[in-house]
Amino acid sequence: MPNYQNTKLISASSFFAFLTILLLGAACSETSKKQPTEEAYSIQGNTQGTTYSIISNDDRLLDLKPEIDAILLDFDRCLSSYRDSSIVSIFSHAEAGLYHFKDIQGYFTRCFELSETVYQISEGAFDPSIYPLVAAWGFMKNPALEMSEEQVDSVKNLIGFQANRDYVFSLPEIHDKHQLIKFSLEKIRPSLKLDFNAIAQGLSVDVLCEFLDEKGFENYFVEIGGELRVKGTNKDGEFWRIGIDVADESNAVDPNERVLQSIISVNNRAVATSGNYRKFYEKDGIKRSHTIDPKTGYPVQHSLLSATVVADNAAFADAMATVFMVWGTEKTIDFVNSNPQYNLDVLLQFINQKGEMSTYTSPGMREITLQ
Repeated sequence: MPNYQNTKLISASSFFAFLTILLLGAACSETSKKQPTEEAYSIQGNTQGTTYSIISNDDRLLDLKPEIDAILLDFDRCLSSYRDSSIVSIFSHAEAGLYHFKDIQGYFTRCFELSETVYQISEGAFDPSIYPLVAAWGFMKNPALEMSEEQVDSVKNLIGFQANRDYVFSLPEIHDKHQLIKFSLEKIRPSLKLDFNAIAQGLSVDVLCEFLDEKGFENYFVEIGGELRVKGTNKDGEFWRIGIDVADESNAVDPNERVLQSIISVNNRAVATSGNYRKFYEKDGIKRSHTIDPKTGYPVQHSLLSATVVADNAAFADAMATVFMVWGTEKTIDFVNSNPQYNLDVLLQFINQKGEMSTYTSPGMREITLQ
């Protein structure tokens, strides 16, 4: 069964940071409130080794579950690392050479192109080929493994996501999401193994939102495994309110205990969180994060516990939350403030120099924060 969430390759997924939707209470301001619709309709299901949830005031939603499940199945057929017949699995296990694929609705093509973009933006902090390092460090099976510098360097030679060095991706001539898109992908480095689990879940949220847009939905909440995107208002005519958990390791013993750091009011945007505070292992008194820096080959050692990202789409929010967990607090703050063209808002939770929990909230995030 495909499980994107448990195998986020570069950072722990939002499964460990948890976002909570709050459907009751007052909106952040009168300008965010419209006429209440009184009714809320929802559907739920299973996908990608986790669950999905969709909420809307439009009762047509109740009839769409078969179509939505079919979309998610097609998505898995392109991007699931746990489905041997998926495009990503076939390519990852193939020998070096040139391969031709038929891409259902262009899902793989979109994911690959966006991954290339984020790889460039992040200067390699986001790397879909990092799986060998994750496996070598034992995060998949044996979380007590140690590696020597020589071993790390050896495994690092197996990763890399540079065009024309590791692969050649031939873009299709026509991008039409209503057709099967044919593309070519050449594997140059035989050891190249792709895994898009740090971005695919967010993209699947975007795909469902686009489907609802085509159906004429004006208000909805779409969530898959903690990655979410909203449009319009909830049943009370208010912008959707999202609760962000406190990144506190002491709460990790009881994943059902929810302590909120902030509540944000969101409209027509996506939210993703990555964090390490619930996902690490300890050996000889040293905690090792499950976030691996592709450049060093080692688990990151910085004070950032979680990064919540608000962006225009869920795929980009998902991927950049992963990047920020690699970079740490200071570099993330500098990037967000220096690159307004990406329209990113962040809430960072970290341990300050005094050893105390602290937060950084970007100006845009402060504007949508209720508490």
